Amino acid sequence: MTLKNSYQKLDSLIENDACFAIYRLPNESSPKFVMQNNGEIKHFYDIEELEENRGFVIAPYKIKKETPVLIIRPDCTNLNDAVIPDRQNPGVGSERFKLDNINRNDYNRLFDLFYMPLKDGTLKKVVLSRSKSFARNRNFSPGASFYKAMEKYKNSYVFLFHTPISGTWLGSTPEILLSGRGNSWHTVALAGTQYQVKEKISWDDKNLREQHLVTSYLLNQLSSFNIKPEINGPYTTKAANLAHLKTDLDFTLPENVGLGKLIKSLHPTPAVSGLPKEEAFGYIDMYEGYDRRYYTGFIGMMNKSSDTNLYVNLRCMEIGKSLLTLFAGSGLVTSSNSRDEWKETEQKLKTMASIC
Repeated sequence: MTLKNSYQKLDSLIENDACFAIYRLPNESSPKFVMQNNGEIKHFYDIEELEENRGFVIAPYKIKKETPVLIIRPDCTNLNDAVIPDRQNPGVGSERFKLDNINRNDYNRLFDLFYMPLKDGTLKKVVLSRSKSFARNRNFSPGASFYKAMEKYKNSYVFLFHTPISGTWLGSTPEILLSGRGNSWHTVALAGTQYQVKEKISWDDKNLREQHLVTSYLLNQLSSFNIKPEINGPYTTKAANLAHLKTDLDFTLPENVGLGKLIKSLHPTPAVSGLPKEEAFGYIDMYEGYDRRYYTGFIGMMNKSSDTNLYVNLRCMEIGKSLLTLFAGSGLVTSSNSRDEWKETEQKLKTMASIC
């Protein structure tokens, strides 16, 4: 199958409401494909239920009726063999019908609101995100954009998926939530961002504090299962046009610890929500002003008897019939300022905007 035929087939699968995902692991050359051939996609409302499931997981930032955890059963694992379903009335997923972009002044006001609990000590960190929508070009191809992202972002996890419940999402993310097989597992703390990437990068106190908070959280969550990981970092890593601080945590999973329970304890990490976990989650839910849906959730193949690779859904795009919606966020601590955080989100938005 030629490249052009591949992305045309992906576009046809989307148009006919197929349940599928195509993804490329970091630094690999070829993508992997999974598709559910028939039946309703499995969905549930508790991450722990992932324990006994195998397939491509799509989990939201916040689980609710409209955004359950989804899992695509891998009936077909070769795009060449995928049969385009005959749908009479294909759905439109989560199409947005209006542009609700936040401007700089509104962002400044929202920043001040999110800074208040940092200033009074209620929160140690909170992530403020925003979306940016624009009209979809008539010639836009999700399939072609996937292959463009795969070529452009070789060090990231690149993905495209569609289901009738989630709609269509395309992204390139650098952040592992959990990967491994058997009893050998790996997670990372990824926080701190620089977009003026130089050959030699130095990190200020704000970014170092962000990284420390995320690493401490992960260590605390793992210790609740009596897990003592091997730690490597922090060190600088590059993703797209950005640089981040990263710490690797490798560990052995005790036999009495369920994978679903471990994933539930990790998500959402402070890299996408904040600290303390429940307070930050509640504050974002109350004041951020829009529904993140599957942005800052997690995605990827899960197979307890083989390889599991779950990634946080960052640097992503929600693809509707008439609109494309990009997402970006930044972590706020007491040393943050509105100007720098706005610039950071602008740079992050460019990751997906550049392949539209």
